[in-house]
Amino acid sequence: MKIFKAFTLAEILITIGIIGIVAAMTIPNLMANYFEKRTVNQLKAAQSIISRAIRLAGEELGEVESWGIQENSWSSNNAQIVANNLKPFLKIATDCGLSDSQRKCIPQNYKRLNGQKHNIDYATDTRYYKITLNNGSALWWKAGAEKISLITIWVDTNGNYPPNTYGKDLFVFSYENGGIRPWGAPDGDSPATVSCKKNSTGYGCAYSVLQTGKMDYLHK
Repeated sequence: MKIFKAFTLAEILITIGIIGIVAAMTIPNLMANYFEKRTVNQLKAAQSIISRAIRLAGEELGEVESWGIQENSWSSNNAQIVANNLKPFLKIATDCGLSDSQRKCIPQNYKRLNGQKHNIDYATDTRYYKITLNNGSALWWKAGAEKISLITIWVDTNGNYPPNTYGKDLFVFSYENGGIRPWGAPDGDSPATVSCKKNSTGYGCAYSVLQTGKMDYLHK
């Protein structure tokens, strides 16, 4: 009579349980690492795309300061002027215009990095112009609120998808002195040392991400 060696049912169940425990411990970390690397790459791409569009628009239409944006007047008209001049130089997937009531470009609510709700509904506020790009990022901007920072541009690196949070997938740039500048610079209004920590607003995280290529502030 031949004797066959095999695992018992108990041994198989123990092995499956161990595999399950290891997977539960490692998969969330792998997913988080993937999300952060993708976010960094998308933010770098957004900076390049916006800078290129402004440069090309400037070459064809003149510098931003000559576009007719009314200073100290945050208005729908100013946002539309920027849209008219920038859109020809952007690869747009969805143009939601000044009112995105159907929320095709951006969701209703955003949060700050500290978990507090951000009260502005960017989608329906007509002072912002909203689009999505072919790479999946969403952009919206306002213009004319300040003379130094003539245009402010928000970038959601994964569009309408969660977590919809400043410093995680939402970042901010300004047009200043002829170029695009990420929020969070040491001499800016929201330096990353103050506004890019887990218990902060997250407004200044664009600078931190682009400087370090990482999102380590999420784990401190």
